[in-house]
Amino acid sequence: MTLGVNAHPRIAGGWGYAPGTFGELIQGEWLQVPFLVTLPIRWGARARFVPGAGPRVEVFPAYRHKARLAAELACRALGRPGGALALSSVLPLGKGLASSSADVVAAMRAVAAAYGARLTPAQMADMAARIEPSDGVMYPGIVAFDVMRGRLLEKLGPAPRALIVGILGPGRVNTVAHHQVRAPYTVSQQRRLMEAIAHLRMAAAAGDCEGIGRAGRISADVELERSPADGLLADVLTIADREKWGVVIAHSGTARGFLFSPEAAANGVVRRAETLLAGLNRGPINRFWTWSASIPVGGVFSESLESNAEETFYSG
Repeated sequence: MTLGVNAHPRIAGGWGYAPGTFGELIQGEWLQVPFLVTLPIRWGARARFVPGAGPRVEVFPAYRHKARLAAELACRALGRPGGALALSSVLPLGKGLASSSADVVAAMRAVAAAYGARLTPAQMADMAARIEPSDGVMYPGIVAFDVMRGRLLEKLGPAPRALIVGILGPGRVNTVAHHQVRAPYTVSQQRRLMEAIAHLRMAAAAGDCEGIGRAGRISADVELERSPADGLLADVLTIADREKWGVVIAHSGTARGFLFSPEAAANGVVRRAETLLAGLNRGPINRFWTWSASIPVGGVFSESLESNAEETFYSG
């Protein structure tokens, strides 16, 4: 390339985005298959990938090893070389918001966009499961997902427009370690979780936030039965009983929250929920809107090292 007097070096590549999920609406086991049900939120991860010459991918920040592995798997799947990957995310680590899964999916989407290709959700799910137990954030909407094998089990419906008022409890949970020591679910617990799935199917089809919250409550009750020492979960469920609120929690994380429709959220209930959670004094309180609309999840960019980027988009 010949540079003129007014020309600046340019870099070009692909970018990808993936949402997190506020814990799991339902998590459990059925016929020895561990599963979870996603509730995608607007908080997420964004990746930018610039193709290189060799097979390896360099990632920034350097500690995002899972995203690097995902990018390298995507490069191999496409038969293309590696390059440089940069990640940014607002999802806190180890809280049950699918921070690692969002990194992984955003990285794969960025690689595919850079090479003018597409990876299907099924392809990304398969690659994600080779790295660690995965959430189903590569699929839009509410889905039931095989955590260990990376398989879509059922599309349960679009995510409704809803607000979660959540608390991020103390500590971090390692997803791999959690699933290695996870105790089997009893027959009674499995039956109750299947009832929750049945309730969720109807509620999601109707866009019924209260019904979705009731399904989440069934799963939260099962989780407390399995983890009776979880004082934060017990306190959150006590509040939910008193206020008649729906619940969504992280089963392999520390996030616990209340689910509200936009109409309910406009009636002052959000401030009350925040006040009650703050009174527990167990962690930061945040508002999380669900990812209920189609937004761009990838595209290409080209930028001068001394100018703003130009981007094009595609929606997933």
